[in-house]
Amino acid sequence: MSLGKQTIDTLKRLASDGPAAVAALAGSGDPSGSITVAAETAEARIGIADLDRFSIAFRTLDVRRAAASPGDPRNWLSAHAATLIRSLAFLEEPLAVWELDGSERLAQLRSSPPQRDGDEVIYWEVALRLADQPVATLARYRWAPGMPERERVDYPATFALTGRMVAALEDGLADEP
Repeated sequence: MSLGKQTIDTLKRLASDGPAAVAALAGSGDPSGSITVAAETAEARIGIADLDRFSIAFRTLDVRRAAASPGDPRNWLSAHAATLIRSLAFLEEPLAVWELDGSERLAQLRSSPPQRDGDEVIYWEVALRLADQPVATLARYRWAPGMPERERVDYPATFALTGRMVAALEDGLADEP
């Protein structure tokens, strides 16, 4: 079973367990209220802000894939960033490479153009990191003049959309982009 499908099934199971399960998750000692869904070659970690019978509000989606470290980090990041841009084309705004640093083993993708509401800017960000294992983190951010820093925005999504996002992140980390 794919990681995306396992994510959907896990969220449905958690929702069917009722509010007590969600409250227990929040009181589990994990300050982010996260769940982890593991598959054979990858795992997803979802930072949960809220959950009901049909949808979730998440803070972040992290997907980690078991893979060998690439010989050339810059080429690997470039190829996999392009794959992530294609795989996540269904998001509200298209993504583009914001930063790519082979020596730091990091690629950052952001909405281009971001959503604007007056002076407020809301955008997606994907951080693609090469550590022991490749990791892709998806989150939504908001910034407006006068704010000292951007802030992470909880994103409401159906279980199916969340599973699709997880599957897209997993595809972006595949051995062959």
